[in-house]
Amino acid sequence: MIRTLPLDNFDQYAENVYEAIIMIARRARQINEEQKRVLDAEAASISNSDNYDDEGVSQDVVDRQYLKLPKPTSMALQEMLDGMLNKEYPE
Repeated sequence: MIRTLPLDNFDQYAENVYEAIIMIARRARQINEEQKRVLDAEAASISNSDNYDDEGVSQDVVDRQYLKLPKPTSMALQEMLDGMLNKEYPE
């Protein structure tokens, strides 16, 4: 379910709304890269197996193609709301 979050709540996680959005976006990119690595590793392991149908297509590949993963942005936002994101600035 989609819920509206007041932007004033982001002040407790970052200096301002813009900083909070950048933190969420950076974490979402990290999550997206992690998901890609996992899916690529699974695809490589599936391609090594002999589970092919008559048309030469692996049924596991078809099943994973329609796999619904959580959205990286939603995961990053939830991590921020749970207090799991920390901001660090280079010196």
